[in-house]
Amino acid sequence: MFILISGTSRSGKSSYAEDRLQEFTSANKIYIATAKVYDSEMAERVKKHKTRRENKGFITIERSQNLGELEIPEGACVLVEALTTWLANEMFEGGDCDLFVDFQKLKAKAKHIILVTDYIFADGIIYDEATENYIKKLAELTIKFAAEADEVIECFAGLIYNYRTVQKNE
Repeated sequence: MFILISGTSRSGKSSYAEDRLQEFTSANKIYIATAKVYDSEMAERVKKHKTRRENKGFITIERSQNLGELEIPEGACVLVEALTTWLANEMFEGGDCDLFVDFQKLKAKAKHIILVTDYIFADGIIYDEATENYIKKLAELTIKFAAEADEVIECFAGLIYNYRTVQKNE
């Protein structure tokens, strides 16, 4: 099963994703953390996430690029947190992998996989070219992943919307 979870910043998507990961019966629940700490705000967010994950039995792997190369145990259930930071790492830190292809490699190794991403498309601000390219690429990837997902979840203001039946445009 592949679940895509999207939402605005601090909407509850990470907590929801962790709860969904807990539902799976595999002994190997792997949490792939893609964030890098660049400032005190990010350090605080990472600390909060780590604290929340304590005692949940997750195996945490901190990996910011090339996730498809990870070796994971057979039958593992995987949570990738998050597409947003993973894409930024690849685009702005010299990575050259195709995230969609890289994710397919990881997905093929997992029994179940959850991918978290951020909804950042509605602020109406015009950004510099690099940021605009990033937003466009994130939108393209989100559309591709949603088309493949068994479930697409949207988190907004602590509310969870489950689009179980995803209409796929052919």
